[in-house]
Amino acid sequence: MKIAIHSPSSTSGFSLFEMLMTVSILAIMSTMALAWFGGSGSEVRQARDQRNAQTLCTLCQAVEAAGMPLTEEGHSPMDIARRLVEGVTIETGALKGRTFHVPGLGAEELHGAVRFLSIQDGQMRYDVSGQAQDGKTRTDGEI
Repeated sequence: MKIAIHSPSSTSGFSLFEMLMTVSILAIMSTMALAWFGGSGSEVRQARDQRNAQTLCTLCQAVEAAGMPLTEEGHSPMDIARRLVEGVTIETGALKGRTFHVPGLGAEELHGAVRFLSIQDGQMRYDVSGQAQDGKTRTDGEI
């Protein structure tokens, strides 16, 4: 039985130059697509700040439910947020010794999140409008 080995006279495939051109064109197109669909980073930062504010608000309420008051008179939302980032350890009750904290929030994230936080009626509140100032939120009539 004879086996024929065929060697093509011309090489098939792409040359190095063709591959580099293809990769370059794809890189340019993906950069343009990211700029087009990604928009500006302001929407992303606002969504991040809102999510962080919701997390801080929920954690503050959990700490207070565990018996550790954080929204005492004279504390601003920034003071409480900084304390939650550092960590709050419960001193009494069923959760004694447990530490509640939000790790990894830098100064920029913290300042962004505080825009959405206020203290109202002795509780930390999340204000979706981002207009929380001086521990008060706007009322419906002010919107």
